[in-house]
Amino acid sequence: MARTRKKGNPIVSAVVFGIFGIVLLFLGIRTFIGLHGKLLNVTTCDESEVKPGVYVEGTLTYGYGAYIEKTTTYNHTVTKTDGYYYLVDICDKNEDGSKRDTSKWIGISISKSDDAKFDAISSADDAEPIYITGVIRKNSDKVQGFLDDYITKYVDAYAQYYGYTPTSEDYATAKAEAFPYYIEMVDSSDYIFKLVLGAVFLLAAVIMILKATRSKNTISASAQPAGTGYYDGTGDFNGVYTPGSTGSPNNGSYTQQYGSTDSGSYTQQYGTTNSGSYDTAEQTQAPQTSYSDPFYSQQPAASEQDAHASNPYTTTSSTTSSSSFSLKKDE
Repeated sequence: MARTRKKGNPIVSAVVFGIFGIVLLFLGIRTFIGLHGKLLNVTTCDESEVKPGVYVEGTLTYGYGAYIEKTTTYNHTVTKTDGYYYLVDICDKNEDGSKRDTSKWIGISISKSDDAKFDAISSADDAEPIYITGVIRKNSDKVQGFLDDYITKYVDAYAQYYGYTPTSEDYATAKAEAFPYYIEMVDSSDYIFKLVLGAVFLLAAVIMILKATRSKNTISASAQPAGTGYYDGTGDFNGVYTPGSTGSPNNGSYTQQYGSTDSGSYTQQYGTTNSGSYDTAEQTQAPQTSYSDPFYSQQPAASEQDAHASNPYTTTSSTTSSSSFSLKKDE
């Protein structure tokens, strides 16, 4: 016998889709506002202006190579390279374009397609400058560890080239030149993608909720068979007020009268008690025409009425790729 797969709750699925959509829309709108606001020029800015969360632009002309390779792994095996972290100079130019005596280092996260351009400014003196836009992020502990290791190896290579032995002060000075941040490159394609995808998720959530609500209403409408009736003890049948009913809330008794358009009439009086039972006090009926109530298909016999009078009246109702980082070593 095949197992029947239990259907998930569409409302829960809709809520999950809605949350994803709202988050993506928020990120897309935030990126849009950031890139269309005032951007900090990291080429000419003061180092005190470089802070996490600031959207930036700039022209990069000098780099120091890649210190992290971003990869995708599957079963602990690297399947592809997604990008790199490069170390570059910022705050290295004056407003007139002249070179400053001092500069600062910062990491920049790039895609694999931009590797050739950043490799060029790290190895060639006449490389074409790279214009970038992005947002500054704080290094995680892992990224900061890779950066510190890379700077240590860079100082070792520099000291070996010039023929001296580096000291602990040399290492500390070099590490102090690097911001504990990196630049995440973003452009208009980033926020357009997030806005479109967020809108799709949110629209899907709305459609799922509407379908679930419509299905629920259909089930509720078919829960009670057509043509059934019940008496609720207040002069109403199926919740509809019956003309000709009079009630007295003080003594708990009422009289109902029904008229027939033919020639027959029917009168019943009921006396109620605290326990909810009733007795027939008086009953007269014209012999010419038998009474036919519109809510009942057959008039009960007198013996059935007597039997019914002895039973208590009750009413019931029911509702039915992970990414891993590996240090790119100096050649």
